[in-house]
Amino acid sequence: MNKLYALLFLLFYPSLLWAETLHPLAGLDAQLLPQNRWELRLGTKYTENRWFPFEERNTHRKEWDIPFLNLDIGVANNVELNFSYPYIYLDSDHTHHTWDSGDLCVGVKIRLWHSEDKTTFLTLNMKTKLPNGDYSNRFSTNEADFFAEGLFSKKWRKVKLFINSGLGIIGNPKSCNSQDDVLSFAVGIRYNFNKFLKGLLGIDGWAFSARKNNYAVLTFGGQYLFSSHWRLDTGIHIGLTDESEDWGVSGGITYIFDWGH
Repeated sequence: MNKLYALLFLLFYPSLLWAETLHPLAGLDAQLLPQNRWELRLGTKYTENRWFPFEERNTHRKEWDIPFLNLDIGVANNVELNFSYPYIYLDSDHTHHTWDSGDLCVGVKIRLWHSEDKTTFLTLNMKTKLPNGDYSNRFSTNEADFFAEGLFSKKWRKVKLFINSGLGIIGNPKSCNSQDDVLSFAVGIRYNFNKFLKGLLGIDGWAFSARKNNYAVLTFGGQYLFSSHWRLDTGIHIGLTDESEDWGVSGGITYIFDWGH
């Protein structure tokens, strides 16, 4: 009987460690990481003719984020911290073949409610983009942006639905003490083919901008957990509006671990 328990543990141990993150989707899961769970992702993303806030789209912007770092930390049973930072290679009408720093984003997710069977979750997400990038070469707006969003997740067997919606306050680098208020949104689904392979599909963007900052991007991709601590993800991104990028590709590898174990 002990051998049977050991065999079952080895078979399902990877799935137990599968953390609730959605790369390559931009949307967020309302289900938080367990306390003391850390996920460190090293990724990259390329976008063709990418839109830049408060500017016309046709600047022939080609952007390659390499590396793109993400760190997600389950700090308590109902609190998760998130950090993201890209280093950018940029070729556009403003800057030709140049590398520089992007912006550091810091976020916190606070779970508000979950169902008794833990298939439905409601969470508050707050995120700030810090103004540490260069605006003259269009690596960043060099403005502080703030987002407050409600996150909803619902799971049915192999399928999980994600809905994000909230307010974004975007600093305007062209005008002092000016901003643009937008509705941020994301909708996505994840399908479990098996305990190792998952497919993802989602749409994210901004809406109701007064400064032509609306955009919408369709993403589809997958995740593959090839050991109890390592996960691969890859995605294809397609712009759906004139303000969005034409297309993009992304990928990453994530190390999953429990701090102190």
